[in-house]
Amino acid sequence: MILAAFRSEWIKMRRRTLLFGTFGGLALAASFFSILTFTQAPTTGTGSADLPSLVALAQPNGLIHGMSRAVVLLGIVAFGLAASQIATEYSLGTLRQLLVRQPRRAVLLAGKYLGVVSFVVGAVVFAAFATGIVSIVLAHARHVPVGAWFSGTGIKDLTRALGELLLATVGFTTLGLAAGLFLRSSVFAVIVGFAYLVPVESVIGRIIPAANRWLPGQLLAVVGQGGTTVSSLPRALVISVAYLAIFGALATYTFVRRDVTA
Repeated sequence: MILAAFRSEWIKMRRRTLLFGTFGGLALAASFFSILTFTQAPTTGTGSADLPSLVALAQPNGLIHGMSRAVVLLGIVAFGLAASQIATEYSLGTLRQLLVRQPRRAVLLAGKYLGVVSFVVGAVVFAAFATGIVSIVLAHARHVPVGAWFSGTGIKDLTRALGELLLATVGFTTLGLAAGLFLRSSVFAVIVGFAYLVPVESVIGRIIPAANRWLPGQLLAVVGQGGTTVSSLPRALVISVAYLAIFGALATYTFVRRDVTA
């Protein structure tokens, strides 16, 4: 059953070092972006897309500025975590024991995928909560009124932003799982993924700016930020889903059909 595979994955992922390290690390990293946003914000004017002013931070969507800037970092961590979790099963030779207990590979993979996704989603929600607390403290320190944040419009903006961030995180998690299944080495999968998502896509985007509208990492970042100048949210979401469907199908086929020799 998928539920049994899901539970077995959580048994592994709820280890204290992984659980506290991931939840705490993401919370600290996301809070750092909020700290930068508030400490560097100019006191007058509207600011810019990269650095809003204190006036802009007092608007109903002011609470989400720090969180939306952490989408790439959260995505990279989600990618690396998913890639390492599945690839480690190959490296340590534990996959064969799992397949003895659950020979239906598609069922096992679905349970493991849901386990990793739920873990990452929980970590991102916790990081968003921590970032919100830090933002409120910093807003008071810089005399930014926060009443608009908790208005009907502010709650709507916050809910939408968190949903977009979670969608992007699930996308990065799916890419990481696919990379781990293809490469079978946790270290190699993480290195290749980080190298592609950060420097490679950045270089390609600088050489060919129009390519940013088609690169999977850039599109997932657009989804997490609710649309940018690179692409609109609906377009980025549709193309991202297409990418994930293709990579997910190929990874599933590889997992089901390829022999496990270790």
